[in-house]
Amino acid sequence: MGIAAIADQITRSVEGVTSTLTAPFTDPVIRLGVTGLSRAGKTVFITSLVANLLDRGRMPQLTAAANGAIKTAFLQPQPDDTVPRFAYET
Repeated sequence: MGIAAIADQITRSVEGVTSTLTAPFTDPVIRLGVTGLSRAGKTVFITSLVANLLDRGRMPQLTAAANGAIKTAFLQPQPDDTVPRFAYET
């Protein structure tokens, strides 16, 4: 076992401890990538998903919504100005 492997294990251990300690104080973030062919319905899917997450009464079959695992959902400003924001409101 080389020094690089030992250093890698230590780094991973420290990252694991750090994420465990900071998890209760940070908001969980879920990033979703949607891919598909042209005109396959990606925009419709994203718009529907956002609308249903904002109004969870519309999707009682979703297990996470039914058992109360989704505490809140809200739109936030795009943090990176170089990436265009999805215009959900329109």
